[in-house]
Amino acid sequence: MPEPSIRLKKIWEDLNFFEVSLEVKGISCTVTLNIYTSNDDLGDLRQGLKMFLNLQQTEFTWISGIDNGNTTHFLSLRFFLHNKTGTVGMEIIADNKAEKPYWMRSNFFILTELGQIDDFEEKIEQLIQEEIDEFESVIPITY
Repeated sequence: MPEPSIRLKKIWEDLNFFEVSLEVKGISCTVTLNIYTSNDDLGDLRQGLKMFLNLQQTEFTWISGIDNGNTTHFLSLRFFLHNKTGTVGMEIIADNKAEKPYWMRSNFFILTELGQIDDFEEKIEQLIQEEIDEFESVIPITY
């Protein structure tokens, strides 16, 4: 059975924001990125996913960080309907914005099902509600 593509773990916490370690696995790569985020940012991700899951939109992109300039990270998660049978594509763009030789930028895709995105949205909600501090989600489709 395939392993989950996304692992997220809260590693540091303050009053208004926290740091998470995000690991995303594609077919031929694995990216680990530590990012600073907040419940408000994750709430935006959750709301966008809910609209996507309810088919109110055929594509949704969530961005954390800034892609240009001197920032801590850039992460883009784009969810789109791959076909009409419920297959969902996820495009991941991750950049750690580190100095060379530690700099990393990756762009890859994962195919999964709508039910897996629903599970991901529910786990984001549990993280926001502080019911969990880490989770695994999004089992990919393997052909």
